[in-house]
Amino acid sequence: MNIFHGRIMKYTKTTSCLLTTTRYLLLGMGLLLASGAFNNAFSFEDDEGCLMCHKYPMMGRITDDGVKRLYYVMPNVYQRTVHRNVPCGDCHSYIKELPHKPVKEGVTCNSECHSIKNPATGKQFSHKVIYDAYKQSIHGRSKAAEGPDADKPYCITCHSNPLYNPAEAAPPKHIVDRCVVCHEDRKFAERWYNHTSRRIREVRRTSEEIVHLCSSCHGNKELVEKHVDLAKAENRDLGKKFSVAVTSYKESFHGKLTQYGFKKTANCLNCHAQEKNYFRSVHEIRPSRDPLSPVHKDNKLETCQQCHVHADENFVNIDPHPTSHRGDNPFRYYAETIYNFVSEIVIAGLVGISLFETFGRKRDGAAWRLKFGSTWRRKSKHGRDRVV
Repeated sequence: MNIFHGRIMKYTKTTSCLLTTTRYLLLGMGLLLASGAFNNAFSFEDDEGCLMCHKYPMMGRITDDGVKRLYYVMPNVYQRTVHRNVPCGDCHSYIKELPHKPVKEGVTCNSECHSIKNPATGKQFSHKVIYDAYKQSIHGRSKAAEGPDADKPYCITCHSNPLYNPAEAAPPKHIVDRCVVCHEDRKFAERWYNHTSRRIREVRRTSEEIVHLCSSCHGNKELVEKHVDLAKAENRDLGKKFSVAVTSYKESFHGKLTQYGFKKTANCLNCHAQEKNYFRSVHEIRPSRDPLSPVHKDNKLETCQQCHVHADENFVNIDPHPTSHRGDNPFRYYAETIYNFVSEIVIAGLVGISLFETFGRKRDGAAWRLKFGSTWRRKSKHGRDRVV
């Protein structure tokens, strides 16, 4: 009984120590939070109370269409993004009460911010200018699109909520110290440093990222076949290379260089967007039959000359999307078919001759030895030596 009682007392003391340690850890974390040690990590101001629910990780649901939707927000991440100064209600303006009712509208990127003003115009900030340009493009669609338009990319297909200068834990102190000499407000200086420093840097996607992004739709076989069949049913023309845009690019010289990691070769946007006003032009992708498209027959030479400065009218006749499909390029199709057929015959013949010679030498009793190179060394049992 004494031994049993002693073990119980020992277990009780251990448990008590663990509970006490846990209390002190929680108390210490509370003191750190109260003292502002973590303020930088949790500085996102939630005046509207949205984080009462949306702060919990893995908050989400599966929609009726089987799509997984996540609704949680990490304050320490959001406060470093390009939208960190935009209150939730500026975009989710349809929410009028908490807890709110099921959302059916969704956010559109052409809405005006109620809290952010454009410093150049003094008006409420909005992406409406670039949104209207996007709506005029071949990709243009409404947020709640139906039918074939629902397959087109919306703003959030290409754009997320990226971090400001992710390689920097915080704005460089020596730069902010200089800014506050005149601007005085350190928060203001840090905010504008993040914005301007990101914008003046080269923030384009790499060629590999652009090809991967465009391929997510144009390389989707089921999606492409769906639109090809729909165009036939409606007697509507599609681009000549629409159905083979991704595969033909990967077969091209440009595509192979991109796969090998070459940084200065042409990707999708180098040809289908204008370099003069690149960041606007990428939102105005037009079909090749549109006279304003960079790949229209009247504009192809100027587009090629962006890289190939000595290109002439004969140069633009080269197919930038070469394929081996019979309906697209009969000469290439038959040339490749004949080449493959002849190559297979030659390889089969070489292998057959090697096997025939090996059988003959083995029949004569010769053996193959790896000595001073690959050669036949042993004498024949039939008196017909074949020593090399």
